[in-house]
Amino acid sequence: MNRLPGLTWLKVDIGEADSALARRFNIKQVPFLQVYGPDGQLLAEGDAALEWIDARLVGKPP
Repeated sequence: MNRLPGLTWLKVDIGEADSALARRFNIKQVPFLQVYGPDGQLLAEGDAALEWIDARLVGKPP
């Protein structure tokens, strides 16, 4: 995966539905991806988040 300067990628792998992390936060499933800007503002979610990431990884304009 290409890395972009200033981009922080946080991936939380809950593993199985009965993992300690999933139980701790009562996570049953992860419904979709969300992208946040450095200021904490939600930039895109779901399919739009995948398109947002894809556009920046291949150098397309936003």
